[in-house]
Amino acid sequence: MKLLDKYLPKKKPKKPFSIVEEFKDWIYSLVIAAVIYFILLPAILGTSSPMVVVSSCSEKGYINIGDILVIHGIDIKDIVAPTANVSQFNDFTYEFNQNNEIARIFVNSIPLALDRNSDIIVYSARPSGAQIIHRVFAKIYDQSTQQYYLITKGDANNVPDQLSRNGGTCVKSNIGGCISDAITKDNLVGKKILVNVPLLGHVKLFFCDITRLCDGHANLGTNYQYKLSC
Repeated sequence: MKLLDKYLPKKKPKKPFSIVEEFKDWIYSLVIAAVIYFILLPAILGTSSPMVVVSSCSEKGYINIGDILVIHGIDIKDIVAPTANVSQFNDFTYEFNQNNEIARIFVNSIPLALDRNSDIIVYSARPSGAQIIHRVFAKIYDQSTQQYYLITKGDANNVPDQLSRNGGTCVKSNIGGCISDAITKDNLVGKKILVNVPLLGHVKLFFCDITRLCDGHANLGTNYQYKLSC
């Protein structure tokens, strides 16, 4: 055995525990994580928010509360959804189905039916600034402004985000009571891609719940209750 000892790799002596060294390791890890999240991923995925946490049950059946979604930046014209090309977009009307859900809207008399295969997007709601993860109900191109507008709706919600409780519509401004006015390229964050980390986002939601420094579970879709799953 002594003959073999000189050919075997020698074990390095363990370093004594040091709070300073441990602190340095944590700092290095945090810096690397920050570089990946704030620089590398946004550059690769083309969005300022490459990962988001699902904080409500408004997309129940498709994504679950606490899931972490990977988001890819996208040009609004490339969003997949029922589309209408109109001379001017100022309003929309709607009709309810037998389940008391709005499944069709009308833009300048053009019917647009909800399609469950449409893109699920992340957008910054106006004026609240909250990040919302909902499916695109309809995409409208306004020829007068040469701009696209998106109408959105949570799959578990009965009405679009651009409809208030009293039935008023929010298109180019939020009259109050709407989750947001119509989404434009300015507040579109990105679309969900097929990468989904289940439940890990509850760590972030729990931190936000106890510190109130960010949006936690207390929002529309959870009825202001803490939920581990929908």
